[in-house]
Amino acid sequence: MDEPSRRLAPHARWVWALQQVFPWVALAFGGQVLSEWVDDLDPWAWVVPLIGLVLSLAIVPQLRWARWRWDVRDEGIDIRHGTIAIRRTLVPWIRVQHVDTRRGVLEQSFGLATVVVHTAAGGHQIPLLRVEDANLLRDRIAELARTDPDA
Repeated sequence: MDEPSRRLAPHARWVWALQQVFPWVALAFGGQVLSEWVDDLDPWAWVVPLIGLVLSLAIVPQLRWARWRWDVRDEGIDIRHGTIAIRRTLVPWIRVQHVDTRRGVLEQSFGLATVVVHTAAGGHQIPLLRVEDANLLRDRIAELARTDPDA
């Protein structure tokens, strides 16, 4: 089977970048507080998290976006994703119980939505699609899952 070819919305990189900011800034702040108590840590306790922030903003969102792919196939939904390790999942139509869309605060601000495909074993997501594309995909998956000839 060929690799999936459809991509997430380009703004997904911005959402992932903003999601990186809070944990790294919190670590830098915690490192600054810790360096006030332990003299040998200054300035490494807060400089290292800031370096981590810069690197994660420059690398992680682009790498995640470059590796995220999905497609709707005759067999089911084909999803490939990962930052370091690549994971590929095929969700057969017969396993789909229901599908919905979700929009968090960051997604709303960028006009994006996530499609969640629910199966008995859990859920699978196709995140950060344009709202219109997510709604169309949700409806298409629901229709294809409902009209599966094996069901």
